[in-house]
Amino acid sequence: MINTIVNLKITKLREFSTLSVDREYLTVDYLDENGEEQRIEKLTHEEDLGEYNVKTDLWVDILEDWRLTKPIPVPSAEKEDWKLLEDYLWNLSDSRYQELLDNRNKLYEADDVANILRNISRLSDVGRATLNELLDNGPKDVEDKYEEQWNRIVPLRQADSDEE
Repeated sequence: MINTIVNLKITKLREFSTLSVDREYLTVDYLDENGEEQRIEKLTHEEDLGEYNVKTDLWVDILEDWRLTKPIPVPSAEKEDWKLLEDYLWNLSDSRYQELLDNRNKLYEADDVANILRNISRLSDVGRATLNELLDNGPKDVEDKYEEQWNRIVPLRQADSDEE
């Protein structure tokens, strides 16, 4: 039984001549009911799901779409793995859903923060002021906050240039 999913990986096998995706496999790392680390490897599916990214997309969406496109009939080597995954998804409570989000964030949120920090230097003075206000007051109405900062800063900037 899958108690907690701790990592997902999508492996794409490409055709050499065209580099198009020939097959995709899902690998699921999880903790079982005894807290032992387990792995489901090479879980296949039948149709193209588009471009999923385990770093940015919700894991529950990936798992559910994978389940919806499982092979018919399921290869005998995958039957037990599919049963484990389907049981997990059918019994996904709100707390388990949150746990799935938390586990994804634990692995990849630091990358998101690093990306944001790298891009802060590219922000204009209006952008930085808006970001500071959003950090202080929460991410409500980003466009309105940006407009407020624009209306506050740009006239000051123009007044400074008129004085020179």
